[in-house]
Amino acid sequence: DDLAAVLPCSLCMCRRVPAEPALRIVVSTWNVAQTAPPAEGLGEWLGAGAGADIHAVALQEVVELDSALSYCRCCAGGGLSRQAAAWEAAVSAELGSLERVASLQLVGMVLLVYVSPSLAPHVAVEAQLAGTGPLRFGNKGAVAATLLFKGSSLTFLCCHLAAGKKGPHRRNAEFHEVMRRLRLGGGGPPG
Repeated sequence: DDLAAVLPCSLCMCRRVPAEPALRIVVSTWNVAQTAPPAEGLGEWLGAGAGADIHAVALQEVVELDSALSYCRCCAGGGLSRQAAAWEAAVSAELGSLERVASLQLVGMVLLVYVSPSLAPHVAVEAQLAGTGPLRFGNKGAVAATLLFKGSSLTFLCCHLAAGKKGPHRRNAEFHEVMRRLRLGGGGPPG
């Protein structure tokens, strides 16, 4: 029963708090295997007409990894590589009604996060990168974006971990390394 309707206001110890409308969140992930964005069909894959309030797009193997130079080109200056920028432009064109609030790249991993224009002024973003391996700089690891809004946090994580028949042990170790190094949920950098 609704106590507020039964008891007089002076006796009612509860107060009605209007519920926030539910957020519609769409997450898309794809190992693009160093291919360019498709000329057709990207909007359908993204669910562009889904009416999302938040849309996160996680891509893996965006760049060719056949030389050390590709690593330098990806990460120099903190911007996106040419290949990642092409994916960002294609995704942004398909999600035109949403505003991009995060665009992160760690070598071959790219994380793009978009929010509705009504939500954008209320969102702050914390970005984190965690490469794995001996140099912590490579094609494996994770990129994360935490959205902070209205006293809550929501984290999107794009991982690309070890593969192959011998991969499970290494993949699990990489996952634990990523989780140890990232401070998810708006907690700031690890201490």
